Amino acid sequence: MPTITSLGPYHTRTVPGMRRTYAERNVPMEVSQEWLDAYRNRLSPKWWKVEGDAGITVDAGNDGLPDSGWTKKDITGWLKDKGVSITGYATKAKLLDKVKTTLNPPAPEPVVEEVAPEPVAEEVVEDTIVEDPIVETDGVEE
Repeated sequence: MPTITSLGPYHTRTVPGMRRTYAERNVPMEVSQEWLDAYRNRLSPKWWKVEGDAGITVDAGNDGLPDSGWTKKDITGWLKDKGVSITGYATKAKLLDKVKTTLNPPAPEPVVEEVAPEPVAEEVVEDTIVEDPIVETDGVEE
């Protein structure tokens, strides 16, 4: 669950979107992710410290497929739903590569069965040699 902490110069500060709710300086306050998504633009980093924020998932293609607008946590959840195991540390880029290979698996290599060659019957072929007749000359070349 996300937490916000007031960093301002005053001991207490009003919390945006919550009537009569005050946050004490340097004391973390738990808020829901929905509240944080609605009021994140009113929490200046100069006055508020936000921790545990899951971020906003934006589906760029509006097709339900993970893309760069999705958070790492949501991409991981989508991959696990598809039965893909994720081991070790994975960056968002690596997770998106796994999404691509999940959606477009490589074509299986065709299985080639090795067949023993059939024995070939050898045929005996007799070559007849024809010799050119020898022409005798009296030593004069033409």
